[in-house]
Amino acid sequence: MRRAAFVFALGCACGARTSLGTSECTDCDASTPDAPHDAITIDAPDADVGPPAICGNGVVESGEECDLGKDNGDKPAFLVTQTTGTHIETNMLFQKKSATAFYDYFSASSHTGFEEVSESRLYLYADATTGRLSLVLTHGIDQGTSGQSQPSAAVNMSIAGIPGGWSVDVSDDPGEFVKTGPGTAQGKWTFQNNSDGGVIGGLPFPGTWTITVDATFVKGISAWAWVRHDLTRVPLTMGNIVTIQAFDESSFCRTNCTIPKCGDGILDGGEVCDDGNTNDGDGCAGDCKHFD
Repeated sequence: MRRAAFVFALGCACGARTSLGTSECTDCDASTPDAPHDAITIDAPDADVGPPAICGNGVVESGEECDLGKDNGDKPAFLVTQTTGTHIETNMLFQKKSATAFYDYFSASSHTGFEEVSESRLYLYADATTGRLSLVLTHGIDQGTSGQSQPSAAVNMSIAGIPGGWSVDVSDDPGEFVKTGPGTAQGKWTFQNNSDGGVIGGLPFPGTWTITVDATFVKGISAWAWVRHDLTRVPLTMGNIVTIQAFDESSFCRTNCTIPKCGDGILDGGEVCDDGNTNDGDGCAGDCKHFD
């Protein structure tokens, strides 16, 4: 604990009165002017600043908006995980065009701008005009438009847990990506010097669901990645199932002891968008419930 020094200068005058907080002079005469004696320094305790706040101890302390202890939690709009430790809190990419237009299928390939040689990629995409949410899958790259050579490749994927109301919006190539049941789809792609993949559209948003993607990379693909909303590429572990979770409500208190709210720039469960403000007319409604 810090201590502050208080300095008192003691002085007296001949014939000074003695009262509370004063002292009587005993060593001066009438010819000696009032003058201070030696200063006396007394250490006194400063205000106690206290220990730093500890988020997660169940006590709301200075700098914290909330603290529910073990009940603190994060419910982003979407969470991507693998049993190997992958943990990705993510939004979706969005543009004012359909996922089919965004995929831009021609020359037996996708042309989203996110393709990569010998790499498979997953990400969520939303049409900012309609709000329709899609899961996009791409493998490899089109040599004809990129000038890069994609080796001969083969990829198999099983997708399960897809919630009702969905459809295969793009099958690249036709017949290689199909619906196999009420909540399942199967992809069996073979390609060389071009890309392959597909789009699952019509996912509930906001919604609560869990989709799993089990991929087998037979040949020609040496890396797998998730693309976040901020265009960050996050590596995925090949040979390990990817789980994609959606949440339709936020937590009461995040793990960093802040309260989720519209306008904080974080897409929490139940929000369709969050651009960091509560203004209307800038692409995201002021209540974060729809694009505008």
